[in-house]
Amino acid sequence: MVAPRALISTTQWMLLITQLCAGWHCTDLEMPDSPIRNLMLDQWKMELNWMSSMNFTEDWCSVTAGDFSMTVMAEDMKCTFGNTAPPLHNGASFSVTAVNMNGTYSTVCRYIPQGINGSAIENFSCVIYNVSLMNCTWQAGRDAPEDTQYFLYWQNSRYDDAMECELYITDENGRNTGCRFQDVRIDVNKAYFLVNGSSKDSLIQFYDEYIQLYKIENLMPPSNITVNCDEIKNDCIIQWQRPQINHSNQDKCFKYEINIKYKDNPEGKPIYASIQEGGSSHTLHRSNARKKHHLKMRAAGSTCLVSPTWGEWSVPVEFGNEEIISSSAWILLVVAAVTLLMAIITILFCKRTSCWEAAFPQIPGPKNAFNGLPDTNPELMESKIQTITSENEEIILVSDVVK
Repeated sequence: MVAPRALISTTQWMLLITQLCAGWHCTDLEMPDSPIRNLMLDQWKMELNWMSSMNFTEDWCSVTAGDFSMTVMAEDMKCTFGNTAPPLHNGASFSVTAVNMNGTYSTVCRYIPQGINGSAIENFSCVIYNVSLMNCTWQAGRDAPEDTQYFLYWQNSRYDDAMECELYITDENGRNTGCRFQDVRIDVNKAYFLVNGSSKDSLIQFYDEYIQLYKIENLMPPSNITVNCDEIKNDCIIQWQRPQINHSNQDKCFKYEINIKYKDNPEGKPIYASIQEGGSSHTLHRSNARKKHHLKMRAAGSTCLVSPTWGEWSVPVEFGNEEIISSSAWILLVVAAVTLLMAIITILFCKRTSCWEAAFPQIPGPKNAFNGLPDTNPELMESKIQTITSENEEIILVSDVVK
């Protein structure tokens, strides 16, 4: 017994195939009497087949959609357009021309997609990230019925089988509005995406698109970025490894943008910016060896099949000596401040206690010869001084006579 989910998926697939086959079986020939008839297109292989009642020496096919037109040679009443064909959701014209000795014959068929106008999805876009993950998103058609549900099918190349999305992204109403893919392989050929819709009461138009997968890849930044500086020459060697991708392993496929700013001004103008083609190292001459620097890098495709759009910036890498110098100065400043504070606290404490006098005793001054004299008027003091002086002189004279 088939599981309900598998049955629903199978039903959806059969509905899709039925709608596409009905749409691509050409019944509106512009030249109904042509010996070329029963035009049928296999959309997944992009092969146009037909039948003919005559033999031809040469035949070819053409497809025109909007401004796009291409022609391919036929073989055994079959033309293969491959991945170079245009999207068909806006309609297309197919023609077959054949030549033999009796003349030239052709048949032209115009295909117009079936379904309600405005019911196909809008704003379809995809992005590849983290090497092998892919997200595709879209919006429901503006005129799609409320019960419309969408289903995505895709081929990595025309040689692969068509696959339905395994992990849908849904909105609040349960409608599919995107798909997540894992283990995506980027191929040289274009990938083909088709989003079909179903509704209970109406036929929904499909949307299809060809995408070169490498062009939608969001490149990861370079890895293992290192900076080694010569403190004497002031030169720094920047080294890195190319971004990881799963379809190229050559350094020449990339170009790199190097951006350097001072650490203390991360939002300011870069002091150094450079773009380098290929390689895995770059030499930088520092203009200021006493400043801490922030370096970041990103990559883009230069040659090969690598996305030409700049990828994500790397995490900033620091180099320089400013942090060491600043730490030493900060430590010295803290030690000086603590020492000064302790000295002030000690002085204040000692002044409030007797330890100050014990540590620093006062030195006595010289004894005053006139200490204890009564406070008299200046004239009396002068007379006494003169009397003392005269007596001293007499003592000195008597001493000289004795000798």
